[in-house]
Amino acid sequence: MKPVLITALKKDFDKKLAAAFVRENHKVYALGEQQINGVTMLPSDLKEAVTFLRNNNEHIDIYIDVSDERDFKDNFNVLSGINDKIMRELYELNVIRPMAMLEAFLPLIEIGEMKRLCFLTSAEASINETRATEGYGYNMAKAGLHNFLQITRNVLAPKNYTIRAYDPMRWEDLRSEFTAEMSAEAAYNYFTRGRGVERGDPLRDDEENLVFRDAYGRQHAW
Repeated sequence: MKPVLITALKKDFDKKLAAAFVRENHKVYALGEQQINGVTMLPSDLKEAVTFLRNNNEHIDIYIDVSDERDFKDNFNVLSGINDKIMRELYELNVIRPMAMLEAFLPLIEIGEMKRLCFLTSAEASINETRATEGYGYNMAKAGLHNFLQITRNVLAPKNYTIRAYDPMRWEDLRSEFTAEMSAEAAYNYFTRGRGVERGDPLRDDEENLVFRDAYGRQHAW
């Protein structure tokens, strides 16, 4: 039973992911007030959440940041003009807050065994792949998150940390071929398994490479 921390349970995807971990007998913690069977809810305040876990002699094996904030006003392009207010807000929600949350919980992850860090992103934010002509706020924020993950990987990989970046291919306000449950199940498999070592061949270990994959299991460029 590995202790798992999920940073929020706002979206259907978040709730289905938490339920998947509960089903597989993990000890699941989450921040916020949303109640789900089998999940221990922590205070939204980061210091209070960390204190609660410390007081219960708990550590974190799998850390899952489900920050994936969008804004319907993020529909401008170069011709219409850039809305810097929206861009700053989305950067705060998708980059700055995830950085702060990881910093707060890192001491508890450090004493864990698995040291798995998981984050949500989108192929739309791939600088090499995107063809989007709008949505700059969200896409630039996720590109910033990619840079943060690369730096984090460089610092923490020597300490046996591994990182998972995942595109759920699902957004609450947009149509998707993936249900929340389908995307959450794919995420569960990706977050809990080793990458490239399923056949027991050490030469197939791909953890040295930082990549991100979507709900189909396809690998995308940063």
